[in-house]
Amino acid sequence: MRLQPKLLLIFFSLAFLLGTPLLWTVKGAVHRILLQDVERRGLLNASDLAKGAALGFEARSEPILLPQLQYAQERTGAVYAVALSPSGDVLAHSNVSEKGKKYDDAVTLDAVRAATAVTRLSDLKGSPFMHVSVPVWLAPKTNVAEQFLLGGDQEFPQRTRLGTVSLGLPLKDVLQTEYRIFQKVVAILLIADGIGLLVILILMRRMLRPIRFLSEGTSRISRGEYGINVPVLSKDEFGHLANDFNHMSKVLAETTVSKDFLGGILSHMIDPLIVMTMKGTIQMVNKATLDLLGYSKEELEGQPAHILFMSKQQSSTGAEQETLIIKGSVRNLELEFLKKSGGRVSVLFSSSVMKNLEDQPTGVIAVAKDVTERKRLESIIRHSDKMSAVGQLAAGVAHEINNPLGVILGFAQAALRRITPGDTLEMPLKSIEKEAVRCKNLVQDLLTFSRVAKVEREPMDLNKTIEGALSLVTARARTVQVEVRKELAADLPRLLGNPNQIQQVIVNLANNAFDAMGEQGGILTVKTESLKETPLSWICLRVTDTGSGISPEVLPRVFEPFLKASHT
Repeated sequence: MRLQPKLLLIFFSLAFLLGTPLLWTVKGAVHRILLQDVERRGLLNASDLAKGAALGFEARSEPILLPQLQYAQERTGAVYAVALSPSGDVLAHSNVSEKGKKYDDAVTLDAVRAATAVTRLSDLKGSPFMHVSVPVWLAPKTNVAEQFLLGGDQEFPQRTRLGTVSLGLPLKDVLQTEYRIFQKVVAILLIADGIGLLVILILMRRMLRPIRFLSEGTSRISRGEYGINVPVLSKDEFGHLANDFNHMSKVLAETTVSKDFLGGILSHMIDPLIVMTMKGTIQMVNKATLDLLGYSKEELEGQPAHILFMSKQQSSTGAEQETLIIKGSVRNLELEFLKKSGGRVSVLFSSSVMKNLEDQPTGVIAVAKDVTERKRLESIIRHSDKMSAVGQLAAGVAHEINNPLGVILGFAQAALRRITPGDTLEMPLKSIEKEAVRCKNLVQDLLTFSRVAKVEREPMDLNKTIEGALSLVTARARTVQVEVRKELAADLPRLLGNPNQIQQVIVNLANNAFDAMGEQGGILTVKTESLKETPLSWICLRVTDTGSGISPEVLPRVFEPFLKASHT
């Protein structure tokens, strides 16, 4: 574990070990203080009640005692107030239904026999309360209240005991006050712990910063980065340690030849590098070579160089290439490397001869550049050029056959208008008209696809543009049993675009949807909505249908020209 987590763990452990006992000590002290306050107030009120109720006790009259009990109950908020005879009989009770009962439980008997005030804690229907009992004397010689508060336990033979008054003081509010005080104490401790933690983090950051710099510097030197310096932040022991580290780094940079430095350059080259002896044996390869060909380092080093170019069955051709490379420098020779798996990789190969101080050749350094992706892109470009030529040819052909199609369609429609219904020529002429119209639409699609026009954008209402486009496909939608649904958001802002192109896109998508849904029909939904993501906003156009969708094998090629024509 690192030093900073250790220090934080120690802090939290101490805070827990010291804070927990402190919290419980405070809670206990508050609990005792609040109960003592309730007890003190209860004794004072019960003593006052005892002095005032002596006449009622002497007369054993409930009408005299009951108002005094009810007054004491209202003034103290007690749960009950009761006047008991020395034998435990209820002379009067704030709950009049208790009148005449006899309480003979041990607690009540202890209270009516005690010569001094008695307090105890109890529960009444699940709510805590304090039971305060004070004896009532006939002729007290001293101040009863004072004597009770002082806790005197003397006997007074000259007095006659008339009974006992008891008050049940609820503790619910007291306990809630205790809980609120405890919450505040906990909050104060948490705030204090938070401030303490912040101070400790600041101090630890200042103290551990030099250690972090030294640790990072040590790691960099272990990787061969000699000559680095760490900042000297103070003049104490950490500062002396940083100075010593910088001096050591400087000495290492001046006296050490880093093999790792050169190895790092070779291993991080993105192009394959191969070092061969003059006899054509592979002496060293870098990581890029191993990644490209799929070999391990041990499988290539020490092997003849021709295994890079040809298999054993074609060793003669490989030997010729090997000889060509070793003879001297080669620049951008296009050849194929042979992978371990048997596949081939097209590369541009360059090599040069290494020489020693006596100008004697000692080996060959070769680099290769993988041109597989470049060849693929060149193939795509060639295909694109071919398709562009096909498109231009299609446009020319479409333009040339457009006029003949118009003549055929015109004559067919004219003939249909002249024949009577049921004529034997009606069905052939209608077929000619239908197919001519289909050919004319196909020709128009080809012309639209191949047309190159200047793209001009203008402020436009997207919903209005969509309405215009859908009006072009509504008739066909009815014939193929497709329901066109429009879910156009209101109050869309105007946008900058080309209405004709957007209409063409919607028409094309709708026609594709009609074809996808087939004879069973379906639902075509065109939806617009405003999307906002502060501070940016967009207008979204969605065209969805209930058709079968695009097959997985065709999906990657949906943007290729004439895709539909190539599959029909």
